[in-house]
Amino acid sequence: MIVVLDPAPLAIHGPADLLTAIPYILGYHPQNRVVVFITNEGRLTCGLSVDRQTPDAVIVAQSSSAASHANARTAVVVGYGPLSDRHQIARVADKINVAVTVQACLLVDGGRYYCLVDGCLCTPEHGAVLETASSVIAAEMTLLGRPVLASREHFDALLEPDTDAQARTAAAMASLPKPPTEPVTIVRSSLEHASAGERLSDEQAAYLAVALSNNEGRSTAWEATTGEIWQQDLWLDLARRVPEHCVAVPANLLAWSAWRRSEPALAWAALSKAIHAMPDNAMSHLIGILLASGINPATLPWPLPDGTDLEDLLR
Repeated sequence: MIVVLDPAPLAIHGPADLLTAIPYILGYHPQNRVVVFITNEGRLTCGLSVDRQTPDAVIVAQSSSAASHANARTAVVVGYGPLSDRHQIARVADKINVAVTVQACLLVDGGRYYCLVDGCLCTPEHGAVLETASSVIAAEMTLLGRPVLASREHFDALLEPDTDAQARTAAAMASLPKPPTEPVTIVRSSLEHASAGERLSDEQAAYLAVALSNNEGRSTAWEATTGEIWQQDLWLDLARRVPEHCVAVPANLLAWSAWRRSEPALAWAALSKAIHAMPDNAMSHLIGILLASGINPATLPWPLPDGTDLEDLLR
């Protein structure tokens, strides 16, 4: 999972700050994972989170690519797992160090963290206690509205369908006038309601689901969706309420919004749901390119110029 950070990259002062920040950045508490963050002038800029069983070559290649995109020369490597993994994590850090200088290599196990750099004394031999409750970083990230879930799997649970709401929306869709109201008008009206903090009624959700099945309606929603939290809430709610054959578009819009908000775990979960509902759809392909690119959304021009080939833009 590629992680891209906000336009003002997070400043980190020491291992405790870094380890406190990581769950907020990822959106979940990592377990049995290797996390590599690319740094630039003492600030985290981007990185990746992978299963600790991922081959070293893959981790090194993705880390080097992320560093190249960020024009950065340094990195930090953190492993989450048993202390017996220390040699594996140190080996990965040594290989990454060939391409980009590794400033720190840490292992987190059982509420303690250990420095794996030979000769470094930043932690005692038996590790240091990881204390996050009083951290300024934790307070700042909470104020920014960054949730921390127990694991990546909890994001899938967020997207579980509300079957009762799906039935009500389907019934409302069946009773809509034909042809339906102009789709662009419906999308804009729905966004206005959501921006005012209003949850769509069953009828409004039905109108929006139909509007998003129209090319103009989808384009309007895509162009209007940024990183506002109310937009993310709107598409999450709709993805859980519409019938299964309508899920792909709101799930894609949720993934798009989450990526714009630098919430990769939610973005990947939403993208997976969209692809499951409608394999090989063009919108999912585009968002997948963005998520895998390691590109910060703030570095791209919005809206993208007409005719932009995103794959060329990201090369």
